[in-house]
Amino acid sequence: MVKSQHKPLANTDRLAQILPLLRCPQSGLRLKLTADELRTIDNSICFPTISGVPDLRRPPSTIDIRKPWYEPWDDLEKVLLAEPETTVDTDGLPYHLDKHLASVAGNEGGGRSILEVGCGDRQCETWFSGKNFDYVGTDVEVRGRGPHILADAHNLPFADESFDFYTSMAVYEHLVSPITAAQEAFRVLKPGGSFFGSSAFVYCFHDHASFHHMSHAGLLYVLRVAGFEVERLWPDWDYQDAIPEMGFRGGIAAPWRLLISGTLKFSEWSFVMASNLARRIVGKPLIDQFERRLHMAGSVSFVARRPDQ
Repeated sequence: MVKSQHKPLANTDRLAQILPLLRCPQSGLRLKLTADELRTIDNSICFPTISGVPDLRRPPSTIDIRKPWYEPWDDLEKVLLAEPETTVDTDGLPYHLDKHLASVAGNEGGGRSILEVGCGDRQCETWFSGKNFDYVGTDVEVRGRGPHILADAHNLPFADESFDFYTSMAVYEHLVSPITAAQEAFRVLKPGGSFFGSSAFVYCFHDHASFHHMSHAGLLYVLRVAGFEVERLWPDWDYQDAIPEMGFRGGIAAPWRLLISGTLKFSEWSFVMASNLARRIVGKPLIDQFERRLHMAGSVSFVARRPDQ
């Protein structure tokens, strides 16, 4: 993590626009923007900056996930296991935002607000802002131009019911408590708001902080416990690509990536073909290939909704 340095705020105009949504992650007080920093309105807390980005990272002092016992098996039979229909122009899609996830928000934002948690250097900002979404990006570190706000996903510095959309792509596997973060997503979304994103399942420990790689059942559990209605789940990266890509990184590893990817794809294809041949002979149903992809996905995407009431 970048060492904290007090520097003048970057993007002051944008921060002024975001300010009405912000709350102190310690006290809950509203914040005010001075010439070069954010402070609580009573001046009791001053937030430092890292490379000009306000540092509002405050992990929760405790976590509370006392919820009724819940097992997801019955709901797995009801949730839609399919990608959303592609409704957006796919030219210029940024990293991690594929055509299906982009279609959840749609082609026209109409000024609706969207929070991206784990935004990196805000690669998605151009896409969403260009479609008239009011985009805010947070992360726990500054990479490139960095986020608008440094914030902890487990304790977001925003008022209740601030956003129409919440998105987090390839982030929840890095969180210490995904349920706590999902509860925060629920809190900052407006009633009827949508949470869409993806999380790792079958691929390697990565980026120094892989905690919870979740299957589609695990994601359904986390989202439902947090209060969401889960609308759909689907595989967005096959394990045959995820394992070599994440396990053999860098230019020198390219031959191994190609070799392992090809081997895994051939093994998967040959297994399915042989299994289906045997199933035809004995009269059993053929393998559902979409379901198999989901059960072994490198990562899983989802759309969930905060109920209207």
